[in-house]
Amino acid sequence: MNKTLHRGLLWLLVAAVIQITAAAQQPPSIQQLWQRDVQRQILASEVTELTSATGSFMVLQRQALTSYTKGTAILVPDWAERPVSPDYLEPLRVQLNDHGWHTLAIMVPPPAEFSLEQDATTYQRLLAERMLAAFNEAKSQGGNIIIIAKGSNAALLNQLFTTNQLESPAAFIMLGVYLADVDLNRELAGLIAQQSIPTLDISHQRDNRFANANLGLRQQLVQRNLKTNYRQRQLSGTFYNEDINAWVLKEITGWLHSSGL
Repeated sequence: MNKTLHRGLLWLLVAAVIQITAAAQQPPSIQQLWQRDVQRQILASEVTELTSATGSFMVLQRQALTSYTKGTAILVPDWAERPVSPDYLEPLRVQLNDHGWHTLAIMVPPPAEFSLEQDATTYQRLLAERMLAAFNEAKSQGGNIIIIAKGSNAALLNQLFTTNQLESPAAFIMLGVYLADVDLNRELAGLIAQQSIPTLDISHQRDNRFANANLGLRQQLVQRNLKTNYRQRQLSGTFYNEDINAWVLKEITGWLHSSGL
């Protein structure tokens, strides 16, 4: 082998080693960090992945613990939360199994990669893609599909339902729904009134100012649009403790029962 060829092969080998080393040293993404944190808290048997149009993402699945199955509850955290959020979502993810529901809690697109003010359209598209994958998984389980969503993501899902970009669930439960913009938050009230999905609107008196700003307007527009399958409940007391979580579960299961679900 001549010296020139030898040097060329040596440089190719060195370049390959440098690339591999750089890739190994690249810091993990926000989503990877979130997934690792969730995996430390949850049984491995409950953790799985679904695939959307833009890649795979983590979901947490638990099966109903009753002799009958009502269907699947898809749980959607707020845009800055993980699916094991202790305020409502994690208790609901576990306790709804005792009431005949499979639960499917999704990891939403990571907040550090988006600004809802600047990249709302991109974020909403990625959220819709993950919801479509979650819907398909829920359909494979059989039964009704309900959605329980928090905060800004509950608001974005309302927009997707109203514009027919997402299939309507059998029921939609919103927890502290809001958009952090005065005008958009008022428009949200109209969207809630326009979509025909049976809707339970739960808020807490200590939710942020946007979540509590238009409770009266939402009720007025619902009445004007003759949306009879809407119920609004505001909770009071200590924020996000065991009693409040039990109250939320009771509100949800009672309303679902009254809705025939």
